[in-house]
Amino acid sequence: MRFDEHDKVVKAPNGLNNPLYKLTKAVVKAAKIKNSLIGAKEEVLEKAAKMNAKNRHFIMPTDNKAHYTDHLIQGQYNCVEINIEKTRRKNAILFVFGGGMILGSDKGDIGLSRKIAEKTGSDVWFPYYPLCHEHDMLENVQMIFECYEKMLTFYKPENIVFLGFSSGGALILDLITYINELNDSGRNIPMPGLLIPISPGSVPVTEAEKTAIKALDKRDIMIPAEYMYTAREIMCHGRDIPEIYLATAHGDFRNAPITHFYYGSAETLYAFAPSYAESFRNAGAKCVIHVGKGMHHCYALQYFIPGCKPAFDEIMGLIDHYFKHKKRSVINECKL
Repeated sequence: MRFDEHDKVVKAPNGLNNPLYKLTKAVVKAAKIKNSLIGAKEEVLEKAAKMNAKNRHFIMPTDNKAHYTDHLIQGQYNCVEINIEKTRRKNAILFVFGGGMILGSDKGDIGLSRKIAEKTGSDVWFPYYPLCHEHDMLENVQMIFECYEKMLTFYKPENIVFLGFSSGGALILDLITYINELNDSGRNIPMPGLLIPISPGSVPVTEAEKTAIKALDKRDIMIPAEYMYTAREIMCHGRDIPEIYLATAHGDFRNAPITHFYYGSAETLYAFAPSYAESFRNAGAKCVIHVGKGMHHCYALQYFIPGCKPAFDEIMGLIDHYFKHKKRSVINECKL
């Protein structure tokens, strides 16, 4: 992995010294989860549809652990607002789930949203965006943008944080490109205060990306490199989608707020980290690449896995610190 000397690349907590983490990683590898994303487009979509049919769909929470509001977006999509108290707080997080644009949210995501709300003292908005079985990914971006627009009626833009994992991380980055596109056409949409994408992907387009993703594929226990090529066809859904939204790592990040990327060095999507850093540099925007040595895809939000909680706590601390101080400075560089 080659970064520019001006890129901010720092160490993130890892679980390599935790024997339970090593065991968990071995179990995940043995379960062959990676195989669900291997195959032709039709085969991959069929596997995902079977998983979605089990428990991956919108269900309005009924517990008493928080106050929940369902916002109907575009007249058909759900976005759940989670408030620990019955009244809104001044700060909010737009939290976007992952799943390769083909897997729906599982029941644990609302629990995670509630935990994030508790840890950061904020409201969390959780959109159930349309999947690419029947929609293209630009429709996903537009739906999430409308969630953000609705949030802006309740919160100041600087009091909103974008947080997303895997394809959800890519979507919040595509949202920055989309906002810039709208503003170039005459709109005046403010940017949020902070971005934290966890393991965001991209369609590989450069030789460096293709070489790196192939090399990292041998170490990844969850995401096969070949899926990132299949994903192009899936995300387009037979339509002409602008390349800038597919090759997210080469998006338009002008005016983006300070952005903290989190990757594990043993995941295929880490191949895109240098491209994201370069795109931010070229746009005059600031980002920090946090890398967990030897860690797997999206580990930084999987607090329930031994060895992953320190990274989760670090992210919650970043958000909490931002909300308390509203500072958009880059943390001190710590070379790997």
